[in-house]
This record gives sequence, C-alpha cells and structure tokens, in this order.
Amino acid sequence: MNEPPLLPAPDAYRRRPLRSWLRLTIDARRAAREGPAAIAARQDARLRVIVAHARARSPYYRERWSGLPDAPRLDELPPVSKPELMACFDDWLTDPRVRLRDVEAFISDPARTGELFAGEFAAWTTSGTTGQPGVFVHDRVARGVYDALLVARTRVVTPSRLLRALGQGLRIAAVVATGGHHVSTTLVNLNRHRFPVLAPRIRTFSVLTPLPRLVAALNAFDPAILVGYPTAVHLLAQEAERGRLRIRPALVEVGGEVLTAEARATIERSLSTRVVDQYAAAEFPGIAFSCRMGRLHANSDWVILEPVEADFSPTPPDQASHTVLVTNLANRVQPIVRYDLGDSLTVSSVPCACGSPLPAIAVGGRRGDVLRFPGADGREIAILPLALGTVVEKTPGVRRFQAYQSGNRELRVRIEPDDASDREATWARVVDRVDRYLASQAIVGVRLVRDEALPARDPRSQKFQAVWDARTRPAALATRIGEPS
Repeated sequence: MNEPPLLPAPDAYRRRPLRSWLRLTIDARRAAREGPAAIAARQDARLRVIVAHARARSPYYRERWSGLPDAPRLDELPPVSKPELMACFDDWLTDPRVRLRDVEAFISDPARTGELFAGEFAAWTTSGTTGQPGVFVHDRVARGVYDALLVARTRVVTPSRLLRALGQGLRIAAVVATGGHHVSTTLVNLNRHRFPVLAPRIRTFSVLTPLPRLVAALNAFDPAILVGYPTAVHLLAQEAERGRLRIRPALVEVGGEVLTAEARATIERSLSTRVVDQYAAAEFPGIAFSCRMGRLHANSDWVILEPVEADFSPTPPDQASHTVLVTNLANRVQPIVRYDLGDSLTVSSVPCACGSPLPAIAVGGRRGDVLRFPGADGREIAILPLALGTVVEKTPGVRRFQAYQSGNRELRVRIEPDDASDREATWARVVDRVDRYLASQAIVGVRLVRDEALPARDPRSQKFQAVWDARTRPAALATRIGEPS
C-alpha cells in the first residue's frame, strides 16, 4: 500500500467492513510512526476529498462556496456555526434519506437509543458549549474511523490490561446520562446492538442515581472497565477512598468534560488503575486521546483543529484560543468543515515526552461545578452538573437553561423556553422536575429561584456554562455570565 488510504467507499465498507476497518486501524498506527509530514499529507488529501464531496452533494455548501477555487485552501473556506447549520439542516446533509423531521422523530424515542437511523446512520443530539441544540448524524465509514482511532491511539490499553479485564469478566459499566440520544449513551448502546454476545456485560448507570445506590449497583456489577464523565468518576473515586466503592477496574475511560490533574490523581490512586482521557464531541467522537504522560493528543490525520481568536484569526501556539474550528475528515453524510465548536484550545509548541508526533493540546470549557446541598441528615450531598443539566434540559418546553448555586439551600435557574408564551408553564415544570430530583437524592429544603436573565455566554470567554457554584466565584463573575450577549 504505497498511498495512505482515504475514505473507503461506502459500498466497499458495507461489503467488507472488517477488512476496511483493519486498513483504517493499521493506517492510524502507521501515520503515527511515520511522523508529522505523513500526518499532514493524510490531512491534506482527506480534506480535498471531503470538500469535493460536500460541494457536489450538499446544496448548502455548494451555495456557500460558490466563487471559491475548485481546490480551495482551508483558510479560504468560511467558518460555520451550529445555529447556522441547524437552520438549513436538510440542505446541509448530503443524503436525501436524512431529513431533520425524520431524525428528530427518531431521537425523540429513548427506546431507540442504540439503533441506527434508516438502518445505517448513528444519530444523537447535544446542546454543547454554545447552548444551541444540535442534531448530528454519522455514516458507517465515519464510525469505523472513530473505532479505529480508539484502538490505535489509546496507548494505555496494553495487552496486560486487556488480559486483566478479560480475567474480570470484561464487564463494562458506563456512568452516563441515560434516557435519551446523548452521545455517550448512544455509543454504549450501539455496541450492545453490534455485539449481542457482550450485551449482558455492558451496562449503563444513570448519573441521576443517588450516590449510595449507584455505589451499591457498581459494587454488585464489579466492572472491569469503567466509563463516565470526569466529575462522576471523580466522585466515585472519593467513595472508593472512603471504603464504600470496592471495584478495581482494569481501565477507566473518561470524557465529555475537562479532567483536572487532581481528579486524575484521585481516580488512579483510589481505583488502582490508569485513566484514558478523551476529548470528544458530538461532531467528532475521539478528537483526542491522552498518552501515558496524561496529555491529550489530537488525531490530526482525521480531524483538523484550528485555535482562533474572536475574529477567526489564528491563535499562536501555547496560548488559549477564543474558540476552535473543527473539520471532520471522516463523515460524508454531514460534512463539518471549519465548524465553530466553542471550546478554548491551547496547542503546545513543545513535543510531548511520550514521543507522539500528534499535536499535544489542552482544552478549556466543557466544565461544570459539582453542587453540594444539605441532605435530610445534615450531611452534604453532591449533585453532578450533568445530572442536574439532564433534569432541566429534558423538561418539556426548555430550549436552553443555566443553573447556579447561590446559597447552601438556594438554586437559581435561567430558562429560555421554546415558546415565550409558555414561559410560566415551562418554569412550573422545571420546578416540579428539579424538586422531585433533589428529593430523590434525599435533599430537602432547597429554594428554587427563577433568574429572569436569559441564558448567555460569558462575555469575556464566550463559553456557555450551564451549571456552576456561584459561592466559589466572585459575585461579579456570576453576574456577568448571566448578562445577555
């Protein structure tokens, strides 16, 4: 094989999925061995393929790129945003079988989580750091690329750890937001459908479960691999330090939020294992994986990351960007080219000590605070930001929200309803759902206050944070986050 493989043809991948996937996996390993020049060559070649395909099959891109050269440079292509693309969803996508009305009907049914839309496409929804809801569809070949990168690039998944996981029964526990087509839940359930023999060994645990019950359930299941959000796994690791959680997984994989150095150290120490951190998004699962040094490395042969300032000018290395533009080089059905992801990114100019030629990055944003309220017995009970977010976000009529703890027994919430005329009824539903959720956690006496400001980005960082603890921040910061932008 003299030339690096581009995207396998969908028909070829369908006929010979294992062979096509193996080629992708082998090439991912080869690219890392061959170094930066080989990675850049693959990136350039794959960009040309995606741009040509989008131009030929997507009415949106055909019009948006009219007047550009046949083979434009990346910086000649205009940046795009989630609201802009969602507003013209049907023209954005390249397959006439995929229409927003049909996809929304599909993802509105939680029972279909893990099924393929139209028998071929993975579909999920997310609000993300912009606060704007999005619907994302990934074709068969793109999913093969994501799987290949997971296998080829997670270096801490060593043969000894795999043998240890096999010895523990290869049970996989995912502590995630359940009850909807979230990225993490969908990916877990897709694997249960793909590998029926392993389905009984793969189990999801809701982040909404009260901590004592969650700990008991995990102790009973005794997973060999634990997957979850950093805040959730960190909380579980603290339970292990107290002697209540008694699992010893061979591997822990986290994603969806920023993993702090403190959380990593606690997890690895208390669970006696190594942590794989991944930077993932609904737009590209597996943007980056952590190395043995704990640093994230971008899979830049399949995804392009452009750290930029507010005016989309390039951010220099070693500086935190205003946002990052993402280009997915694998997904044909929903081309994502120079897409404003909303995260702050820092690209290191110093090679990582692990020796990887892939760029080392640090990610800002995607961070929420763990809230703590007094329980019925007076002890503090932790509430995960993604758990509270799931409760509010899934309330009928809520388009966007923000919630912050302003006192030991006070929670303030901002909502943007789907229908402005339904604001009062939507607020009543939010109060009812949050009250019932807090009661299920044995939390009593919390006052829920409606903040009349609309949810908004922080005007300084332009990041959208859904849940935070205002008691640990300057009052002015909490106020600025709530100002309309």
